[in-house]
Amino acid sequence: MRKLFALIPFLFLPLTGCSGGGGATTTTPPPPPPPPSQVIATPGPPNVESLTVDAGPNALTTPAVNTAFISVRVCVPDGTFSNCQTIDHVEVDTGSIGLRVIASGPPGGLLSPTMLPAEQGVATLAECLQFADGSSWGTVNVADIELPVSGEKATNVQIEVIGAPAAGSPPAGCPGNPENTVPLFGANGILGVGPFINDCNSVGDCTPRNPPTSAGYFTCPTPTTCTTTTTHLASSGTHPYQVQNPIVQFASHADGTLDNNGVIVELPPVSTSGAVGPVSGSLVFGIGTQGNNAISGATKLLADSGSGVISARLNSSTYPNSYLDSGSNATFFSDASLSACGGANNGFYCTGGSPVSESATLQGTNGTMLTADFSVADASTLFMNKSLVAFSNLGGPNSDGTALDLGLSYFYGRNVFTGLENPNVAPPYFAY
Repeated sequence: MRKLFALIPFLFLPLTGCSGGGGATTTTPPPPPPPPSQVIATPGPPNVESLTVDAGPNALTTPAVNTAFISVRVCVPDGTFSNCQTIDHVEVDTGSIGLRVIASGPPGGLLSPTMLPAEQGVATLAECLQFADGSSWGTVNVADIELPVSGEKATNVQIEVIGAPAAGSPPAGCPGNPENTVPLFGANGILGVGPFINDCNSVGDCTPRNPPTSAGYFTCPTPTTCTTTTTHLASSGTHPYQVQNPIVQFASHADGTLDNNGVIVELPPVSTSGAVGPVSGSLVFGIGTQGNNAISGATKLLADSGSGVISARLNSSTYPNSYLDSGSNATFFSDASLSACGGANNGFYCTGGSPVSESATLQGTNGTMLTADFSVADASTLFMNKSLVAFSNLGGPNSDGTALDLGLSYFYGRNVFTGLENPNVAPPYFAY
């Protein structure tokens, strides 16, 4: 087993320099309101995509666990949506930004070899994106994209084609274990719909950093001569552009509505012993834009505008850089009283017996607090049944001792909102 989860881009401040909203408080939160009855939106137009947790694409050598997938149509960017390739098993990640597809994924079509035009402004623009367990490296190309069930569309989207031959091998400026093939990445691609508009800087240029804190761009005249470069906001009109959050680029519907300010991940509850796939849910685009995505009844936790984090308190410890992330396949946090598994399961906790109950207090930068109750079961026991793909009580140690990462384990049975930032106006937020 492995954990694949993306770091939220730290756009303006390094993670260690951000308070995440005053985690040192010891104020006791008010009792939470009764949880509302969960209603999962029906997939279909104009804004709901089918979301599935299963064992992942056939190319995986180890079945995926707690990974939510959709399909995405990637098209030649001519506005007709006629020359397209459907990419299945694209992971939905509320902790990263941008659409990224694996060049060696589904055979043929537009990605191998890449038939999509390169981003303008440099000979070949490449990107290194840092994840918590490695990095991806590939070219930046331009595509039209369509979500096949909801019908949401966007034109001239900057996407990363991971492992594209034109980018060559990752340079020294792209540290971390390379995850540029489907077996190493764990999916045919990733749809990053996190809380930011751009994957590096939403208010200005993305300049070279050494090492890159999350996203780093390179110009590659040849696959072996890549050097760091600056990318710009699309709104500046100056190429090359940064990779954007695809939902920001969604076209408006015939009635004028626009579902571009956030997403809702909606998954049903699963048994404490796990569930056989597929587990079906919905990915809802937009918040408060349609009749099926109202935020009423949910508690909103404003996140830090620079890093996208909130604060958490758990077992008398403060975790000032915490977040909810559908791209994490477990709840990851540091707890010296819990033992990490050995062998193949060493990324998870093995409790050696009954599940351990945990109760955290989440706090947004607006002072709003919310109780987050979860449990951690023995991972080696959970994984004994190889047909199980969904676990609500999977947990593991976090190498970042300042963060409580509430991953997909925590999403089951809840409708979890990720609200996008409005740069210089309003910060991003989480809600459920």
